[in-house]
Amino acid sequence: MPEIAIGALIKNGSVLLARRSSERSTHPDQWSLPGGHLEHGEDAETALRRELLEEIGVTPQHWLLAGEFVSESPPGAFATFHVYRVDRWQDSPRLIGDEHTALRWFTAAEIERETQLAPPQLAEMLLNLLRPKTDQKA
Repeated sequence: MPEIAIGALIKNGSVLLARRSSERSTHPDQWSLPGGHLEHGEDAETALRRELLEEIGVTPQHWLLAGEFVSESPPGAFATFHVYRVDRWQDSPRLIGDEHTALRWFTAAEIERETQLAPPQLAEMLLNLLRPKTDQKA
């Protein structure tokens, strides 16, 4: 099963999403996190650093594993996603290459309204990253 490392760059309560090109075979024209497949012999953190540099020109400096999930989207195509929260990075995010057509910062409210997130499990994970943790008292 393919493994994919993706990075959620978080700044001022927003997360950076990349719009996938209409030429992509999976999830064309949908918003997703930058990242990509682990190459042979690579661990997820190495893939995250390589992919963020290749796709948006940033070098992550501080990140934490936010979670992992298995997606079957499109149907029949399973992949394991490793999602990282990236709090600090070098350089400004910019589009590189033709995998994405736009970069945009999204707030939690915008994520809740956005219907074109890929893969579908991403929305809940992003909302957990963006929402302030509240102290639950009985």
